[in-house]
Amino acid sequence: MIVDAENHVLGRLATSLVEELKDGKEIDVINGEKAIVKGNPDDIIEKYQGKHDRGTRHFGPYFPKDPEKIVKRTVRGMLPDNKEGEKMLKKLKVHKDNPSNEEGEVFEDAREETLKGSNYMTIEQISKNLS
Repeated sequence: MIVDAENHVLGRLATSLVEELKDGKEIDVINGEKAIVKGNPDDIIEKYQGKHDRGTRHFGPYFPKDPEKIVKRTVRGMLPDNKEGEKMLKKLKVHKDNPSNEEGEVFEDAREETLKGSNYMTIEQISKNLS
């Protein structure tokens, strides 16, 4: 199954992906960096910077900077914390851009059509602001 993450709200997308993973499907997410997080951009950056600063590469919870890894980490947080959750996570692949030039499925309940005037940031913008 191929899913296009462009203009999908990250939390809603992750919920839909978890449901598909629980059904045993293998999922490739394309355009992972184009998923969005809604809210005030300053608050979003502060939240993700806090997650990133919490740990180091040697200790503590590691939070990635790469956009595709941020999406995968969000899905991982919604999976069960056991062997089954690990198996499900191995069936998920998140890609930057569209490497295979294929059309991806769209989850209508996770798509955000009213982006004009609303506050949001893409995962790529968040990734660039993490230091």
